[in-house]
Amino acid sequence: MIKLLLVEDDDVLGFIIKEGMELIGEYEVLWLNNPLDALEAFDTFKPDIIVSDIEMPGMNGLDFTRRIREIDETIPIILETCVASSKIILEAYAIGIDNYIKKPFLPDELDAYIQGLLKRIISQPTPIRDDGIIQLGSIEFNTKQQALYTSDGVIHLSMRESSLLELLYKNINQLVSKETIAESIWGGMKYFTPQRLDVFIYSIRKYLNSDSRVQIRTMRGIGYMMCIE
Repeated sequence: MIKLLLVEDDDVLGFIIKEGMELIGEYEVLWLNNPLDALEAFDTFKPDIIVSDIEMPGMNGLDFTRRIREIDETIPIILETCVASSKIILEAYAIGIDNYIKKPFLPDELDAYIQGLLKRIISQPTPIRDDGIIQLGSIEFNTKQQALYTSDGVIHLSMRESSLLELLYKNINQLVSKETIAESIWGGMKYFTPQRLDVFIYSIRKYLNSDSRVQIRTMRGIGYMMCIE
């Protein structure tokens, strides 16, 4: 049973989500319409995951997330939003959310988000070995040789391709913003353009084609996330 702490100030939507998730049969849902009440209930309820609205009176979802992260750095948090602003979404990731879902949505959609998120969190990446080997599914990434050993043969990477792939792996299942990539791989914004980054991501995705479990997901206008399913 997955214990879900739902923070939603809309009574109709809160009722629909709670009833729908409990009908799925895998959830115990504590629904509270006030973030302050949710903070008080956090320790006693001990949720496995939090789903919270962003726009709420008194304390919004971003401030609520900040408070939760002071208490617990690891609990998965999904924010509900009607807002498509990349600035708000980027801020949400920066303070520690794991994903967001756009309103309106059905309980089945939220269940899919939660199951996918928990699956990624449970599956731990293979650590980088002392010899610089990273295992990406069935693909072996030799960081010292800047080469990928795949079922289709050996692919030699440029220094920048290798550094970008290693950066994404070190932040596996987490958003890596374009600003972070620019600073880490290009040394700042002077020589960086989003179009150049798109070309590098396109090339790396082609190199990883031999194992469909290894994915680089685009968070449009924000950055990229590597996942190994």
